[in-house]
Amino acid sequence: MALTVPVPIAFGRFKQLPQRSSEVWQGGFVRLPAWIDPPESDREPYRPVGALWVSLRTGLIHIDLPREGVQPSPEFALGALLEFGLKWAKALDGRPARVEVADAGLRDALMEPLSRLATSVALVNDTPAVRQALKNLEESAGGGRRLPGALEATGVTPDRLRAFADAAARFYRARPWDHLTNEDLIVVDGPIVPRGMAHICVLGNGGQEFGVGFFESRKAFERVLDRAVVAPRSVNRAHSVTFGPIDELPFADVDAWEEYELPVAGKAAYPHAADMRSDGSMRRPDARELAYLEGLLTALAQTTEDELDSGRWQRRVETFDGPVTLTFTLPYLIEAEAGEASRQPNIATMPRIAERSSVRIARMLEQRSFSSLDEVNEELDRASEQGLVDAPPEVSAGRELTPLERAQELAYDAMEADGRLRIKRARQALAVSPDCADAWVILAEHASTQEAAVDLYQRGFEAGARAIGAERFASRAGEFWGELGTRPYMRARLGLAGALRSVGRDDEALVHYRELLRLNPGDNQGVRYLLLTALLDLGRNEEAGSLLDEHADDIQALWPFARLVWRFRTEGDTPKTRAALEEAVDANPHVIAYLVNPESMPISYPPHFAIGSKEEAAYVAEALGNAFDTTPGAVPWLASQAPRRRPGGARRSTRRSRRR
Repeated sequence: MALTVPVPIAFGRFKQLPQRSSEVWQGGFVRLPAWIDPPESDREPYRPVGALWVSLRTGLIHIDLPREGVQPSPEFALGALLEFGLKWAKALDGRPARVEVADAGLRDALMEPLSRLATSVALVNDTPAVRQALKNLEESAGGGRRLPGALEATGVTPDRLRAFADAAARFYRARPWDHLTNEDLIVVDGPIVPRGMAHICVLGNGGQEFGVGFFESRKAFERVLDRAVVAPRSVNRAHSVTFGPIDELPFADVDAWEEYELPVAGKAAYPHAADMRSDGSMRRPDARELAYLEGLLTALAQTTEDELDSGRWQRRVETFDGPVTLTFTLPYLIEAEAGEASRQPNIATMPRIAERSSVRIARMLEQRSFSSLDEVNEELDRASEQGLVDAPPEVSAGRELTPLERAQELAYDAMEADGRLRIKRARQALAVSPDCADAWVILAEHASTQEAAVDLYQRGFEAGARAIGAERFASRAGEFWGELGTRPYMRARLGLAGALRSVGRDDEALVHYRELLRLNPGDNQGVRYLLLTALLDLGRNEEAGSLLDEHADDIQALWPFARLVWRFRTEGDTPKTRAALEEAVDANPHVIAYLVNPESMPISYPPHFAIGSKEEAAYVAEALGNAFDTTPGAVPWLASQAPRRRPGGARRSTRRSRRR
């Protein structure tokens, strides 16, 4: 607590304490090892600054904080010193003969009043007792564990840490996660690569955690991604360089960045290099490891997309310890291009991959006319016997492909790939034809921010429209998706709508959803589910009701549960609403539990589900959770109901995909 009595009175009482010649106090202004998160949303977290005094003889400490918004002054520090002696008079058994501070201004301010007490004030280079007190406070707040600072590692100096910070800032600004996925293993070779730090991946393509992860071996990396069929085992260490706001750093690093004014790329870009152990302890990189990290981050920041596409490249960079050459390899890309696929394609892309065969067959048959379906089947049998269906596309088509067709083949290749090879094939497709909508979609799917995804999907949407052409576009309206050439456009437009919603541009997203349904009333993409949930989220109840009636026979549980929340929202607890509840429970009895208790939902679930299953229930609860939460009284009412579950449950054998 700040001093509340006038200083002269406290000073007089303090002077009455006996002075001990052996009593020395260290102290001054300190930033405490704690963060204050202001209630105002526009204010950044901050560390409180107060006055701290330590008795070297007894080890007792005293901390005083000023009122919020008030900066501590020398007068405040003096008041804290007086309060220390008065509050702990019995334990201290006297006042100090000497006070040590590391702040010249504070020394000058205290000399005159303390001289009246025959107490000397000394300016010292360091106050180790204060530092130790702060460490003890940090350890106490951390449950008995204190996180070490970067400068506490062997051989690490402020200048060496500055070199690392500068490299980290360049890496963050270069945003290599825009061009690499978390699935891209990179193997680093060079004279300064420490043991266990040669296998890395760039983090950040998912938009959650940014930086570099390190793995002891390729197998260790594959265990993390579940690429290889290996029995799981605990990870003994997790070395990484991650980026975040300053309040996520160890307090010793916060002090270092502030004291030495180290470079940083932004408010969320403070680097943290550490080796986390399975027992919860943390080790910071020593001087040699920090130089490697400096070189690694610098080299990755300078790497071009063409170098990434090559699968192997080399960079010579400067480090604090001098120039170094590092060689990088993307083994999965190189192996995949050599025909050694590292893993099976993502199941969510399988429909698009199967589409390639249909496109090739359509090209093969386009030059011929048939009088019956039997003739078509005979031709397909002949082509299959001759191996034309699986032949190179030019051979099966019997002609040279157009640039757009060649680009689409590369896009299909990208759909079958993963990691950097997927991005590489998409870039190659766009180099052949910028009208390849699917290539833009693939790049959008790998975008690290939703804003970037919006731009890429928009380019794909425009490319798809150009590829179709205005005349063909108008003539095919209402029959889209039935023609293979329109599907890339439809995929790009659907992706654009979802990305627009994610950045709050809901009205634009609704326009795209409605137009997709107009172009393809059969709705092979499941647009109606996305449109319905969007309308409910936005309170467009009238249009939501019309859409519910338009697809009244939909078999997915999302539809009756959407009708349930719509009825409660528009009518309240009525017989029709209770009937809607019975219908919804009949469709899937598991949904209510997830809506009432969202924490019970699984963290993840497969891209396909059986009708009536718990997986479907999780999908429905996730899609409609916001609509129920924002409908006053809906969730409590739902929790109060005890609907009968249909005998035998609601599971059916039909399987439907929740991702189209």
